[in-house]
Amino acid sequence: MKPLVTVVIPNYNYAKYLPDCLNSILEQSYTPLEVILVDDGSTDDSLLIAKRYSDKVKIVANEHSGVNAARNLGIKNSNGKYIAFCDSDDLWLSTKIEVQVNFLEANPGFGLVYSGIQIVTEDLTLIEAKVAKDAGDCSKEFIKRPGEAIVLLGASTALIRGDLVKDIGGFDESLNGPGEDLDFFRRICEKTLIDFIDAYLVLYRQHQISASRVSSEKYYDGNRKVLLKLFRENRLSTTFTTRRVSWVKLHWAFFKNEVKKLNFFSAIKQFLPALGKIHY
Repeated sequence: MKPLVTVVIPNYNYAKYLPDCLNSILEQSYTPLEVILVDDGSTDDSLLIAKRYSDKVKIVANEHSGVNAARNLGIKNSNGKYIAFCDSDDLWLSTKIEVQVNFLEANPGFGLVYSGIQIVTEDLTLIEAKVAKDAGDCSKEFIKRPGEAIVLLGASTALIRGDLVKDIGGFDESLNGPGEDLDFFRRICEKTLIDFIDAYLVLYRQHQISASRVSSEKYYDGNRKVLLKLFRENRLSTTFTTRRVSWVKLHWAFFKNEVKKLNFFSAIKQFLPALGKIHY
């Protein structure tokens, strides 16, 4: 028998995108799938739309608690050997799960496999494609390249062994904002080797309220918290020098981004913490 794959879909007020997302999952070439939609207290028509799929989708309604709490609730209700996450405004190509399951079944030493992505507009017009590049032991990459997605758009591209997801305790609900995926996949990569499928298997929809539209200040604040948590949890594997270099790299990236937008005051203000003591 082929292994069961659980798909966890966190949703908050994305009723207009939900049918595309659900259809792309239910039309996967792979079976069996367990599809769990966790609605995070939506105030739009999300639940009404979800109920149209109730014969194929398990719907879990929750008070608004954030995307990490929604994902963790999905994990708690999961039964699959493998777990995949798909944000409710993203779409999958029809062979995504099939090729990823085939890889993990053939390579027991790997706990996660992901893919490249295509960034698209609301009407699915291609903006740009991003290739996957990181594979093997990526545990040190998170401190070498702070703020950078090692598992490209991991929450929608990755297929992960379910016991591994539960072993690390799921997502950290205290990091409910930009960067929460980085922390989750950093902890995954500290436990296992990873690889990627050299194909674009996910459409990442970019729109006015998507995660990519958050302010740069909020984005880097979230990534600072993730990096500080890494420092706290990895004291034995990170020296003072590597921590300082990583800390400066993160703030330098913010500085360059703000200068590019001619926000010179913001650039200087946000870079100053890179020069002081790191409180973690």
